[in-house]
Amino acid sequence: MANYQSIVRLRPEVRQFISNRRWVHRGDVLAYGPNVSCEGFSTDQAGFRHSVFKGEHLSVRECVSRDRYGLVLGPSSVYGFGLAGNENTMPSVLAERFGFPFANIGLPEGNSRNLCSLLASFIVRAPRPPSIVLHISGGDFTSFCYTSIADPVFGSPNLKQMQMALKERGGRVSPDQQIQQLLAFTSLWIRAVAQICRLRKIPLVLADDTTFFEKRKPSAIERESELGKASTKAQERQFETHKKFVKDYHARRVALADNLGVPLAGPGLKNNIGFIDEFHYDRDGTRSLCDDFSKAIERIL
Repeated sequence: MANYQSIVRLRPEVRQFISNRRWVHRGDVLAYGPNVSCEGFSTDQAGFRHSVFKGEHLSVRECVSRDRYGLVLGPSSVYGFGLAGNENTMPSVLAERFGFPFANIGLPEGNSRNLCSLLASFIVRAPRPPSIVLHISGGDFTSFCYTSIADPVFGSPNLKQMQMALKERGGRVSPDQQIQQLLAFTSLWIRAVAQICRLRKIPLVLADDTTFFEKRKPSAIERESELGKASTKAQERQFETHKKFVKDYHARRVALADNLGVPLAGPGLKNNIGFIDEFHYDRDGTRSLCDDFSKAIERIL
């Protein structure tokens, strides 16, 4: 992965995310540690990063209690790993643009099954449904690239389960033998998210999120951070799997959006946005993605 010694030198604020990173299990789901507070970011009592609306730092519970609110469901790119300032995350930028708060529902490698469960829980428990849901399914594919393992219903093992899953299988499996199961998994749970929203008449936008590997030309800081350069055999496998199957995953997401009649927003297979590492956006990159998301949201809101 990226050279984090260089990243910390070039972006000193990232050090806070490394020193304060804590993953905990909520049931069988990996989440961020609760009640973290430092200069660069903070999390609520459930481990979700606070979002900002009109200068107020809001927990997810506070967001969903408002008369009008949105949900942004996704992996660590939604959480905003490395991105200092809660006000700079996707949900906060969208809140600034639309005039109501958006809750930050970001999990480490958050996949569509777990995000669908969270969506269902908010709809059942919140006083009123969200005004808009933005679902970012990139965690489905990224977690597969880490492990090369996928189940058509349960997805890929999380980051803390990977070694156990490999041991159970007697070693690594070929991603070529598993990619169709990953595509079946993402299809199932994106459809489930869409069905929940349709039943409750909640507008939904699917995000066509992207990574450094789809960037047309790296910037000077990205080159100096050695983005895209694998430093271990595991990273070589991860990056090779991503490059080999990213078009398959993108094509499935496009087909799903078309079949479901749901807008798909984002740069897709080519981008010119800024990255902190291969999978996390800098401030300008986050705002550029939110430009794409906002256009789709405006059309259906």
